Amino acid sequence: MTHKFEEKLNSGKAVLLAFLHAGKQDAVDVKYILKELSDKYGDKLETIKVDGSYDHELLRKYKVDTFPTWILIKNGEQLWNGNGIKKVETIDESINAFI
Repeated sequence: MTHKFEEKLNSGKAVLLAFLHAGKQDAVDVKYILKELSDKYGDKLETIKVDGSYDHELLRKYKVDTFPTWILIKNGEQLWNGNGIKKVETIDESINAFI
């Protein structure tokens, strides 16, 4: 994990990590979901795609075993997680209280 990545997770800003596998079709869906959430929350939320086919250290750290997996972190603390393709409204409802 890079120092810059750790800084983002501990910045006080909500960060939504989206673990995906780039070779799968659902990676396209994840991209659009992250865009919608970024547009809605602006600078209150940072979204980061994590390609699970490359970043095995993060997979282990966050115990990710399915794709996509969604993890919301603020001040270095994991506040919410979910997995599978979900409607943007479902994710929005789940994370809204934490942002």
